[in-house]
Amino acid sequence: MVVCTVGLVSLAELMAVTLRMQQLSQNSTQAVRLAQDKIDELTTLSFATDLSVACGGSLTADVANHNDVPGNGAGYRRRWVVAAGPDGDTNLREVTVRVIPDVRDARTASTYSLTTIIRGLPVAC
Repeated sequence: MVVCTVGLVSLAELMAVTLRMQQLSQNSTQAVRLAQDKIDELTTLSFATDLSVACGGSLTADVANHNDVPGNGAGYRRRWVVAAGPDGDTNLREVTVRVIPDVRDARTASTYSLTTIIRGLPVAC
């Protein structure tokens, strides 16, 4: 009876860990998807006219035109930084998007950052 009880308690603990890991994996996947969605959106904008791709922003604080709360990503905030592209090429921008979970979800979600280079019409940064 004791051996059976120990085995069942161990199995219950294993199931709890598995559920937490599955939730963490699901939240990470959602964060990656939200970061990629923002990169895709910024890629379609004009460097000359859209403030979202103007140089600037912050990954640690909300800056006007460089942060949002995605409609399909309840529980997350996105911030992005736009910088001059490599070698000073005015056709390119280096963009870093950070997806930050709400405090209440911090146990099962982590901050995720994605950096890429996007191309547009030449405008100095």
